[in-house]
Amino acid sequence: MFEAVFQGIIMGLILSTFCGPIFFMLINLGVTSPLKSVFYLAFGVFLSDTITIFLLLYVALGSISELKHLEILYYIGGAVLIYFGSRNLIKKPVIVEQDEISQKTLNKIFVKGFMINSLNPTILFFWFGAMMLAFSTYHNDKSLVLAQFITGLGVTLFTDCLKGYSAFHLKKYIKPSFLNVLNKISGLIIIGFGMKLIFFH
Repeated sequence: MFEAVFQGIIMGLILSTFCGPIFFMLINLGVTSPLKSVFYLAFGVFLSDTITIFLLLYVALGSISELKHLEILYYIGGAVLIYFGSRNLIKKPVIVEQDEISQKTLNKIFVKGFMINSLNPTILFFWFGAMMLAFSTYHNDKSLVLAQFITGLGVTLFTDCLKGYSAFHLKKYIKPSFLNVLNKISGLIIIGFGMKLIFFH
């Protein structure tokens, strides 16, 4: 069990180093919005990861060929990323004070995190590969596999919150001109991820 928990920590830390679209959204939210918005995005991603792992464990794990039918996810995921990236390019960034965000906006942020993570095939294949490796390591012992992935999910959630939390506490040092550049850069990077998913997967 100790090995499963340790491997889960390593797996979560590896995933947290991915500089994907969620990473840039967490940083962007951290410097432009109240701290709770970061947590809503992180929990949206967490729910997406949890559902993905559950589906892989109980539905898709038995046949790798089933993943071939998920080709459309590349195009849908790419389109979603391009949409959100374009919004970053167009929208003028404004730093929002702690009490100026509505529950409706927070819910939208939660859904955005869930959607983008769910429609990113890279995340799906990461979890699938990690799960196949875990089943091989623990000789198909589901309890140990679950222990590893529950730990990995916890570490991923913690590090996502930490990224946004760090950005939030740095925003007092950030000038509006820098924030505008950051918004444009994150938008271009997110669009780049979308284009990569569509044309170079």
